[in-house]
Amino acid sequence: MRRFFIADIPGTGRFQLPEEESKHIVRVLRMEEGESMLLLNGKGLIVTAQIVEAHPKRCLVETVEREQKERPAQAFHLAIAPTKNMDRMEWMVEKIVEIGATRLSFLQGDHSERVQLKYDRIERVAISAMKQAQHDFLLQIDPIVSVEQFIRDFPGGGIAHCMDSEKLAVSEIATGLPILIGPEGDFSPREVQLALENGYKAVHLGQSRLRTETAGMVAATLALVK
Repeated sequence: MRRFFIADIPGTGRFQLPEEESKHIVRVLRMEEGESMLLLNGKGLIVTAQIVEAHPKRCLVETVEREQKERPAQAFHLAIAPTKNMDRMEWMVEKIVEIGATRLSFLQGDHSERVQLKYDRIERVAISAMKQAQHDFLLQIDPIVSVEQFIRDFPGGGIAHCMDSEKLAVSEIATGLPILIGPEGDFSPREVQLALENGYKAVHLGQSRLRTETAGMVAATLALVK
C-alpha cells in the first residue's frame, strides 16, 4: 500500500488532503475512488484511508483505521559539520534515514565551510527516504549551532577525528548519545579537547580517510546495523 506524508492528520472521518499530495495521488499516480493508502505524520501515527473523491486539487479521503506506533528504543543521533556542496549532504541524509538514524544536528566549527542551510530541502529528502524505507518516524533535524554550544547541550558521546589517539568503536558508545563528525578540514585540536573534557570519547570509522558525508553514513551503519 502506498505511503504518503501528511504533517497534520485530522481525526477520524472524512478529510481533504493538501493540494500538492492530491495532485501527486490523482494526476501522477492515477489513484481512483475506492483505493486505499497509508498516511503518516512522521511521529508514529499511521492512518489507513480510502479515496472518496479523486480530485487533483482537493482529494477527499475517509479514515478506515488509525494506529499509533511507539518510537523504537534504538536511536542514533548524528551531529555533523555540513559540506560546502549540499548535494553531498542531501545524499547523506537520504542514506542515514534509510539506515535508521533518528536525529540529525548540524555543527559550525573552526574549519567549517558552510553555515547556512536550506532546511526545507533537507526535510523533503528525509521525508522521501522515510517513505522509501517504510519507517514510521521522521528524522528530527536540528538547526546549526556551534561545536561549543552543542557539546554544552549534549555532554558525552563519540567524536570522530583524524588525529592520532586511542579510539573506540562507534558501537561502544551508548545508544542515543551523539556521534560528532567534523568538516573536511577536521575538528580543530581545541574542539577535540573541549569534547574530551565534556565526556566524549574518540571513535574510529575504520582504516580509510573518509569524506564528511561518507563518514556520517558509516557512523550510522556502525551504530545501527548489527
